[in-house]
Amino acid sequence: MKNIIISQSILLKLLASGITLKQAARKLGVKYNTIKTRTRVLYAKFKVDNRKDLISKAIELNILSPDDVKCKFYKRFCSLPINSKPTFEETLNQEEIHYLKLASQGLSAKDIIQNMSLTGIYHARYINLSICYKLGAKNITQAVANAKFLEII
Repeated sequence: MKNIIISQSILLKLLASGITLKQAARKLGVKYNTIKTRTRVLYAKFKVDNRKDLISKAIELNILSPDDVKCKFYKRFCSLPINSKPTFEETLNQEEIHYLKLASQGLSAKDIIQNMSLTGIYHARYINLSICYKLGAKNITQAVANAKFLEII
């Protein structure tokens, strides 16, 4: 990794800040496809498949310091360590468990609203957000996976 050029170093720092590739392209004043290509080149150079591994390896090799990695990066890419169980903020109520069961069966939000006789999309969104918060998930798909892992559903 001695052959890392300045533009790659800058891109690494931007990726470690947790911004999207589109935001990185705007900051650097280049096209989105250029950033995608440069990111793929970095993945190949570091022999990794994803951003989390790329940043970890860059820190390991002292190309980035841990101070370069921002909180936003951890929130987006490192929500749960491998093989760890998510922690509950609160317990799920029966309505939320029923919503999770329906979501795990692949039902759409519209179908879940009809099946549960909810008052509307805002009620469904509230339940969805509540579930995600309680299970420490970014979205309902991750919440379903966490719930299955914890044997809630």
